[in-house]
Amino acid sequence: MRNTLGLVWKLLLICLVAGLVLGLVNEVTKGPIEEQEKVAADNARAAAFPGAVKFEPLKHDTETVHSFYSALDDKGNLLGYVASSREYGYGGDIEVVVGLDNKGKVVGTVIGGNGDFSETAGLGAKVKDEAFAKQFIGMDYSGSEVKYSEGGGGYVIPAGSIFVQKADSGDEGGIDAISGATYSSKAVITAFNNTCSELYKLIGE
Repeated sequence: MRNTLGLVWKLLLICLVAGLVLGLVNEVTKGPIEEQEKVAADNARAAAFPGAVKFEPLKHDTETVHSFYSALDDKGNLLGYVASSREYGYGGDIEVVVGLDNKGKVVGTVIGGNGDFSETAGLGAKVKDEAFAKQFIGMDYSGSEVKYSEGGGGYVIPAGSIFVQKADSGDEGGIDAISGATYSSKAVITAFNNTCSELYKLIGE
């Protein structure tokens, strides 16, 4: 009985010490982690709206879209807006940051810029490639959802269009999934549509 009580007290002591250490580590790393997240968010906004020198936060968050900012030039003139949305892909949330100018043109898209990105390497992770994100640039958003279709394999998104064209055939259709990465592709398209829809409302206002 005495040996059992001794083991219990030892385990309690070990748990207490471990909890104190974990709490201390959390306090020490909390600040740097928050700073890194802020820097990543700032960089994503800058990449999503090239040419803007200042971003002012807006209170316009919705259920699916958050982090709304006005994009301003060096004289304080309004260039457009930036916002972001998250959708669950295959391995976790995928954040998509979109910049839309005053005429409804997509000037930049950043995929997975929050640093928390767990899609499968070589498959879903391809949606984070700069080449994929750049294909959205120049698209004229009219308030209608960008089309999505499954399949993948050699599809590109022409600038200024909501259609894709297969590089080797000329076939057109909705924006196509990356081959083997349907969940990741669909998450990106959904987040993109949600964000553009809300940004478009701000332009209308």
